[in-house]
This record gives sequence, structure tokens and C-alpha cells, in this order.
Amino acid sequence: MIALCIELNVHRSVIHRLWNHYQRIKTPVEDVGLDAGESPQRQTIATCCNVPEDTNSATAGVAALLLQGRPISCQIVSHRLHEGGMFARRPVACMPLSPAQVRAPLHWAREHRSWTPEQWGHVLFTDESRFNIQNDSRRAIIWRKPGTRYREPNIVARDNYRGGGLLVLAAIATNGRTDLYVFAGGSVTADRHRDEILHPLVWPFIAAMGIDAIFMGDNARPHGARLLRSYLESETVPQMA
Repeated sequence: MIALCIELNVHRSVIHRLWNHYQRIKTPVEDVGLDAGESPQRQTIATCCNVPEDTNSATAGVAALLLQGRPISCQIVSHRLHEGGMFARRPVACMPLSPAQVRAPLHWAREHRSWTPEQWGHVLFTDESRFNIQNDSRRAIIWRKPGTRYREPNIVARDNYRGGGLLVLAAIATNGRTDLYVFAGGSVTADRHRDEILHPLVWPFIAAMGIDAIFMGDNARPHGARLLRSYLESETVPQMA
């Protein structure tokens, strides 16, 4: 195990995890038919790695061969993975949705797909966005020579607190929009949303739109608070689900 970690330059926990994964999937590595002119190790890697839809199985299969003591160079593994259509890429970051969360927008869209532009003209939409002063996505890539990692041109300064940011909110309708409101720091609670957004910005705009106006917020947690629902009901502001 230690020799393998040194050979691959990875922590032993990585090898241990891959070996456990291989034990669960039981990828066959022993009974492998060889094509003419192809080495046993290359054909075995092909069996374990030629599964572009499951890169974890491919990695586990290669790790299993290494744990069995078979000599496999990093170049052969890399080439075989590339031939199978697998390349090193950053994973996509996304918000996992439950089946109910997937169905709800579809149901809403079907209910409103026959609405006319005149009907949508009575709806006031609100939304907020946060703008970070400093980008901390860590997706920046630079080209440099080996051994120059800590040279000044290759270093990007990063603030541990992301350099701060601004949270802004506005409401839009077919015939206009509210002023852009910038929150002066702190958390946006239900009380702040009522006192700084709904009462001074949204309510006057709704009143000017007429009796057919409909208010639509987003699904931010403060927007669904009982305090805000009670306020909108007391001001007789119709809400869109």
C-alpha cells in the first residue's frame, strides 16, 4: 500500500477508497481475452476503463490492477482513458433538486402557458442578486513553467473573506420598474424585507399598477415568512404562487 501511494503520489486513503469501491463492483480483471499484438496490461486496462459513462468504475479497475502488483505506467493508463473518451475535467457544481422541486415549476408553467401579454402586464416580479467584489471561484487557469509556481506573476491574491459584496434588489413589470435597492450589510430578515422593500418600494408600485396587480416574489427563505404573508394580506396585495 505504501509503495503504491509513493508510486502514484496520492494519499493512502485514496487507494483504500478505490479498492473498497472495486470490491463492491467486482470489475473483472482476471479473465481477459487478448487481441493480437496487444499487451496483457493494455488489454486489461481496456476492460476496466472502456466505460466512459462510469469513470469511477474505470478508476477503481486500474487501482485494483495496481494493488495486484501488475506494472502499469501512468502514460498507458492516461492514454487508455483518453481512448475511452474520458478526460480530466472539473466537476459541475449545481443544486440538487428533489422530485417535488422538479415537478413544481413544470406544473406552474403548464398553469400559466395560456396567459396573454396583457395578463402578464399586471404582474410585478421581484428578485435580488449578490455581487462579490472579488471573484473566488478558483476556476482561473494560468500557463507556467515547472518550478515557477511561487513566482510573483503566477500568484493571485485572494481575500479569506471574499473581499465583501453587495446585495441588491429590484422589481420589474411590463410597464416599469422600481428603484434598485442596495442592502446596507447584515442579514436580510423578514422584518428588513418588509420595512426596506415591501412597504417603501413594492406597495406604492403595486398601488399605481391598479386593482388587477399581482405580486410575485421568489423562493428566498425570508420571503416565505409568516410575517411577510400577513403584511401582504393586510395590504390586500394579491400574490402569485
